[in-house]
Amino acid sequence: MKVGRLLLSAVLCVAAVAACSYTIKPVQSTAQLKKAYWGVPQAGGSADVTAMVSCPGGYPCDVPANGSAFGDTRTDLNKRLTVIWTCQPQNFVLAEIAPPTFKVHMACVGEQPTVPRRIDIVDASWTGPDGRPIDVTQIVRDICSEGPMRCQVPAVANIFGAADRGTKTLRIRYTCNGERTASRQATENSIADLRCERISDLSYPT
Repeated sequence: MKVGRLLLSAVLCVAAVAACSYTIKPVQSTAQLKKAYWGVPQAGGSADVTAMVSCPGGYPCDVPANGSAFGDTRTDLNKRLTVIWTCQPQNFVLAEIAPPTFKVHMACVGEQPTVPRRIDIVDASWTGPDGRPIDVTQIVRDICSEGPMRCQVPAVANIFGAADRGTKTLRIRYTCNGERTASRQATENSIADLRCERISDLSYPT
């Protein structure tokens, strides 16, 4: 009877080790603010409020989309708060957009990329309803600088311009470790999430 219990314990220990070998361990990562914008699409460069955003208690932290925090007391539901930050050691660029009275939760995801691959921007365009694209390649390269493994690019007029009132689209072509990928696009006030994972990365070895 005692031998049977020992064998059962051994089997359970082996099973536990096998299960845990596939568990993704959290990564201790550090967030750092990259850029922040507040205002209506027509605000242009004056929408940059990076210097006014702070996280006194450290990261993660919430940044309220509240005009009074940025010296703006005029109510306008068309205003947006856009925040871009980095996460290390994952080498991610993350972003979020919030309308008035909401907030941006600036934090890092706790995982490394399954198979790390460097993102490099080939070209990017900002296109309005008239179909005429504006080249914004350098702006996107500045956001996704230093070859991140993931890069979220906010499609907001505060960053790329507001030549007209129609909804615009951000289109980005990029490479993963030098290999061309399918392009990503995002409509205004959403985010283009550039990633390099493949289905084969997520499959278990046979």
